[in-house]
Amino acid sequence: MAIHAIILGLSFAIILAGSELFTNGVEWAGHRLKIAEAAVGSLLAAVGTALPETFIPAVALLTGHESPEAHTAVGLGAIVGAPLMLSTIALLVMGVAAIVFRQRRGRIALKVAREDARRDLSFFFPVFLCIVIVGTFEVGAALRHVIAVALLIVYASYSIVLLRLKRAAGVEIEHGLYLELLLRGNPVEPRAWTTAAQVVVGVAAILVGAVEFVDQIIVFSAHAHLNPGVLSLILSPLATELPEKYNSVVWIRQGKDHLALANITGAMVFQSCIPVALGLAYSPWHLTKPELLAGSIALASVVILFINLRDSELGTPTLMIGGAAYAIFLIGLGYLGAL
Repeated sequence: MAIHAIILGLSFAIILAGSELFTNGVEWAGHRLKIAEAAVGSLLAAVGTALPETFIPAVALLTGHESPEAHTAVGLGAIVGAPLMLSTIALLVMGVAAIVFRQRRGRIALKVAREDARRDLSFFFPVFLCIVIVGTFEVGAALRHVIAVALLIVYASYSIVLLRLKRAAGVEIEHGLYLELLLRGNPVEPRAWTTAAQVVVGVAAILVGAVEFVDQIIVFSAHAHLNPGVLSLILSPLATELPEKYNSVVWIRQGKDHLALANITGAMVFQSCIPVALGLAYSPWHLTKPELLAGSIALASVVILFINLRDSELGTPTLMIGGAAYAIFLIGLGYLGAL
């Protein structure tokens, strides 16, 4: 077990290092491509940092022929747990970061792009509500595949909406490209190939950090005599959502609150479409009570966030509610006898 704990610790460190490289690289990529900052945060950064939590259910659902039930449980737990973690713990981390860096920032409240955040949540809520409801019924394979295709179309439409936005004039990036600095180039005028290379290295590091998780979760569940689905519901998103959380902390530290929130809300949209489509295509998509509980709390937390996005300021009390929502989830698991 000590060896497994060491592997988990190393994977955390790799994920964090990859996130730092990716965040810096994707900002410069968006700058070079003249993509709107809303699209950089909600689309480029969100998709890139969401790869680990997509990779885990993909591995779980597409492999494990010797223990298909355990792998399916791990896959569905990771899929449903990701939106829960983003709508609760990720918001809590943002609130804590705003307090920790208040002197550097000169304020505590987050200054966000209200319209951008509400647009993301307006995509996420109806889609995720529908797939949670679908998970309460026995649905045939043909209908599941139709819904999966519909989710892909929804995400394509969302991407087109973001890519059509215009980049604001005078947007500056605080740090030069790390790879150019390492190669002794000009970090504030990075070359295309170094920008692309840093983004690829960052994504690769994030994936390497997450790749061990499926097997590790199954090992831990066997030793702890826990349901692998419940363990996946808690541990998989906690580790694989580190990129979103850490990227948001980086941006909050730099005073780019709109990018920090866009990274979270954009990832919510991605998680409600792409991994769910995978789950619908390669599993029965019948959600257990813990998974339904997780989905319900995620939806409730998103409603609270949407209501509090009345203007361009987001206070820390709203973000701290995410921690309370996750505590309710854990209490609910105890009540259901899942812990």
